[in-house]
Amino acid sequence: MMPLCLLTAIAGFTALCLGMGRHQRDVLGTSLSARASRRLKALGWTGLTASFVLAIVRDGPALGSVYALGELTLSALTVALVASRLASRR
Repeated sequence: MMPLCLLTAIAGFTALCLGMGRHQRDVLGTSLSARASRRLKALGWTGLTASFVLAIVRDGPALGSVYALGELTLSALTVALVASRLASRR
């Protein structure tokens, strides 16, 4: 289930990234509507919460929360590196 947690967290961070106007322009080359941005932010937070809950269900509250924070860190780093690579190519 660890890959599921990682993929969920990466999807959540990607949605949060694309919910911000500057990142929309950097990655997509255009700005989305305010409504789409709000939906992406809500989807992002839902994904991060789901990833955290999946880790706790998998390993219990003590270890699950530690593993979840590690997975969230790895996911955030992945999304930041990919977004910065995409922005530099534009």
